Amino acid sequence: MCQNLVKISLIFLISTGCSRFFVRTPNFTTIQIPNLIPFSEAEGIKKDQWQKLAKPRDQNLISAIILHNSGKRKFSDFFRLSVENQFLFHLYIDSNGTIYGDPMFLTREWTASPGIDTESIHIVYEGTQETLYNQNKQREVLQKTIQYLAESLYIPKSNFDIISKKGIFTHNQAKRRFGGFVDFSPCGSELALNQILKEIGGTFYEEDDWKDRFVTGWVLKKENKDLLKESFHPTNGRGITKAEKIIFTQLEKTDKGFTPEEYRVKYTFRGKIKPSCVVLHYTAIPDYFRSLRTLEARNLTASIMVDTNGKAYQLVDVIEDRAAAATGTNDNCIQIEIVAKDTEELLKQPEQIQKVKDLVLELTSKYKIPLSNERLEDLSGVFSHTQAKKKWGGSIFLNAKDFDPGEEYMELILNSIGGKYFPEPEWKNRSAMDWAILYRNFQP
Repeated sequence: MCQNLVKISLIFLISTGCSRFFVRTPNFTTIQIPNLIPFSEAEGIKKDQWQKLAKPRDQNLISAIILHNSGKRKFSDFFRLSVENQFLFHLYIDSNGTIYGDPMFLTREWTASPGIDTESIHIVYEGTQETLYNQNKQREVLQKTIQYLAESLYIPKSNFDIISKKGIFTHNQAKRRFGGFVDFSPCGSELALNQILKEIGGTFYEEDDWKDRFVTGWVLKKENKDLLKESFHPTNGRGITKAEKIIFTQLEKTDKGFTPEEYRVKYTFRGKIKPSCVVLHYTAIPDYFRSLRTLEARNLTASIMVDTNGKAYQLVDVIEDRAAAATGTNDNCIQIEIVAKDTEELLKQPEQIQKVKDLVLELTSKYKIPLSNERLEDLSGVFSHTQAKKKWGGSIFLNAKDFDPGEEYMELILNSIGGKYFPEPEWKNRSAMDWAILYRNFQP
């Protein structure tokens, strides 16, 4: 009888989440980095006001190590640039194997990779992955430091599951999941991490094998064409449902008032929206029907597409059908795809430019949308897809120089229809840390 009660009690504890009772707790009082030179004692940076950037944290939350590298910069330069841009890291291992750091690395959170900072110890090694393996002492110290921390804090020696924030990852992997980056240089370097994990008895996973890498939730998306094809089961659009009559004068229609059937898109119905903004995109493909098929192949939907000849077509059954084209804005915005290879081509298509102007004016007038790109986070205005990418990510193409459809084009459209164009430094709260692409000059 007693044995049965014990079994039942164990099952109850596990099923109710009380299994943390069995989780090992690190002995934090014994965890120290041998021969660590505190930042406050390091030559060249003693006067830097770095302490003000610290946030207190519960050391029990630590579950990850994030690997960074300094590139061509030496310690004092790298440190100073980090502080100037409101970032910092916990440990820095120079090319000679000397360790600089924050002695309170367990209880202080530093911002280096927003989205995973609370759980992470940030370690920078000087140089690149190529120079690292020509520096035997540095490589040995780095490996031993990572192994010691992983074993002392019970951090998995694996880069498999960054979603759980448990493991050893490069900053590059963290960028892809959580965003919060200045540029997409391969910081930390997967090749270096592969070698380190191998040396310390861990397991390295290539990007395609990271947990749920092809599932929604990554700031930088990665698509698997076979999975997309299997999962795409359109419920609406061309040849499936009947569209309602077109209500906008700037959209092409048949004699009976409908979008020509061949110009529509097959899509998955995702609900309705109450439009409060418009997002402009270019297709990156200079052909209407190829652009249409690409949307379908990627299980995406725009609301409207404007061809190179200046003709615009409503793709969805009803303009208030929710599109799937720009993460963060789909629940509120009408998505307009403009057929062109790039911004340069867009600016050479006058009939198309005029149509976009007229269309934006008609849509913003009907839905009382401000002719301004200032307040993206309020989802009120006319914005570029890149502006949305910089805020929320969710794109397979994502870097700080990627403009879609181009800010020069956005300025032309808004200013020529009586609107107000704001350059990037003037976007509302552009300096905040909650953008997928941060507005900074440098990041560790």
